[in-house]
Amino acid sequence: MNEKKFLKVAQKENRDEGKLSELKNMTAVHYVMLLLAWLFIFTVRLFQHERTDDLFFMILFLALGHELYMLKKKNSFVTIITVIILVVANVTAVWSLFV
Repeated sequence: MNEKKFLKVAQKENRDEGKLSELKNMTAVHYVMLLLAWLFIFTVRLFQHERTDDLFFMILFLALGHELYMLKKKNSFVTIITVIILVVANVTAVWSLFV
């Protein structure tokens, strides 16, 4: 490969790495902001003595998504058990929302 092509490929890869890094940072910021909003709503509901079942469902659903991703990435017995427990917890949480 001549130097010009090599330089173009390297620059293109560097831009891709930069974009990926920026997307990761943006995702982290969005995740933190969502959790802060959840915490704010949870605090307000606690002070007003309102139900928080839907908020717990959101956290359980978030955990289930994380564990499903980990299961897809690496199958392990602990992850499978965790997914089963979280599925049961999510079904129970949804059930409590409708009762």
